[in-house]
Amino acid sequence: MSKDTKQHGLLVVIVGPAGVGKSTISNLLRQRLDVAYLVSATTRPKRPGDDLGKKYDHISDEEFFHRLDNDEFLEYAQVHGHYYGTPKHPALDYLYDGKDVLFEIDVQGALQIRYQYPDALLIFILPPDGQTLMKRLVDRGRDEPDDMAKRFRIARREIAMAKGSRAFDFFVFNDNLDHAVNELTRIITLERTGGL
Repeated sequence: MSKDTKQHGLLVVIVGPAGVGKSTISNLLRQRLDVAYLVSATTRPKRPGDDLGKKYDHISDEEFFHRLDNDEFLEYAQVHGHYYGTPKHPALDYLYDGKDVLFEIDVQGALQIRYQYPDALLIFILPPDGQTLMKRLVDRGRDEPDDMAKRFRIARREIAMAKGSRAFDFFVFNDNLDHAVNELTRIITLERTGGL
């Protein structure tokens, strides 16, 4: 790269099933690293506790499809009956200005990102085991038993899909939050400096 060429930022994508700790990990990474964090748009209605965890831009189906038609998303997916999408701007603006960008999405969206942005850093967060993942889903207290069972089935499918794919650069177990965040910090820092 010549001295006149400005280095782009790093697109960091955190992926994992519901209940694995993506939002907690992302929040801690934002405290440690100089990254821009993107808020996903969703057609899912706002629920109690949304303001305490991952933030969303709650929009109507009509607005979502309007943005989709205008090519305003980096990626989008239908998850649990609702649409989610990552805004293209300001993400690309940050990247072109040399700022690293972090967001968390599902497997479908990550595969779209891998195809469109092959230089993105895709990291899949794994639970230690199925029993721990189910306990985390229960402890969240957000879902009815039937919904938890559905999320658990989808989580198992997403983990199998991710492991069978070559799309992900790293897999990190969230068996201990501090350890997982330290490992992700190390990976992102080394990737940014060209050490990996």
